[in-house]
Amino acid sequence: MTLFSSADPLISPEDLADARALVGVPLRRVRHNSLVSHPAINRWAKSIGDRNPLWLDPRYAEISVLGTVVAPPLWLYSVDDTAPALKFQGLHLLYGGGAWEFRRWLTPGEKVTAVVRMLEVEEKHGRYCGPMVRQTFETVYSDDAGNTVARAESAIIRTRRNAAVQAGKYLGIQKHVFSAEEARAVEDAYDAEEVRGPVPRYWDRLSAGELLPEIVRGPLTSEEVIQFVCATRPTLGFKQFLRHRQRHRDAAFLDPGTGAWESWESSMVRDDVAQAFGFPAAHDAGIDRVSWVGNLLTNWMGDQGFLSSLKVTLMQPNIYGDVTWCRGKVEGLRREGGRHLVDLSVWCENQRGQRTAEGEATVVLPRRRTP
Repeated sequence: MTLFSSADPLISPEDLADARALVGVPLRRVRHNSLVSHPAINRWAKSIGDRNPLWLDPRYAEISVLGTVVAPPLWLYSVDDTAPALKFQGLHLLYGGGAWEFRRWLTPGEKVTAVVRMLEVEEKHGRYCGPMVRQTFETVYSDDAGNTVARAESAIIRTRRNAAVQAGKYLGIQKHVFSAEEARAVEDAYDAEEVRGPVPRYWDRLSAGELLPEIVRGPLTSEEVIQFVCATRPTLGFKQFLRHRQRHRDAAFLDPGTGAWESWESSMVRDDVAQAFGFPAAHDAGIDRVSWVGNLLTNWMGDQGFLSSLKVTLMQPNIYGDVTWCRGKVEGLRREGGRHLVDLSVWCENQRGQRTAEGEATVVLPRRRTP
């Protein structure tokens, strides 16, 4: 489809050099949240379907082992979503995945800042659109005292829209029509979701190969996507959108149906816009799937556990109507610096049996005390 854009720009040596000149330079970023607060935590947790009372119920949290409400680890996406659009005018932006390291819990009343730098720019070639660019960013989150509370590396893929349409990698993917039996299975999985909560999960009671209780998210709807975007990084509107478009001419397209300018982010609610850069239909933001995997892990580890690291790579689009099953497996147990660590593999699987994301995580758990 070429209705929304002109010919794809070339990825020139000059463009690559211009981008590489910014490696290591702190970037100007607009923050959504900077204060850890009950409303911000509540809104974000609900936007990913997270029902853990450790973030949502102050009365429960006060008598928990932590003694207070805390923010879910991936709530930091709502401080900075780790997805800058830097240079390469005319190339589309896709979120390729993120690798997180967490230092401690965040509690209401704390202020968080984020510093984002680009680490690397690579020219790539793939089935999706041929030549593309992969940018790696580092986001360091700090508290008021300047102490690092978390760090994230994100992979941002810059793609050529028309080339992706012509390549047709996802042409065979159609929206799924669920049978009554399939729909009941999804509802049953929601009903069966287990939040470990105050019951400790002990490190020395685990074995490699154990599967985590899965969680389900979806079927994906516009309501879920809008909730997540608004809780994480609302899109620009009104005069803000106008000024952004004037500064970044390729951040929007002229909609042939209305004659008005429209953001490419509308691909998360419009099939035709998603299809204009090679996706089969309207889709999720990508970082919501990373957050769902975080939800899987915090459900499983309980109040005495701590998510130390999480790395997730996105592999396929998650389109409207898709169900995502978040799953994990214990891969190994180890000790490090007095901590008892569990290494896990994690993945997302849709109703077609396709893995749409996969990665790894490390969780700190208590050890059972013997008399």
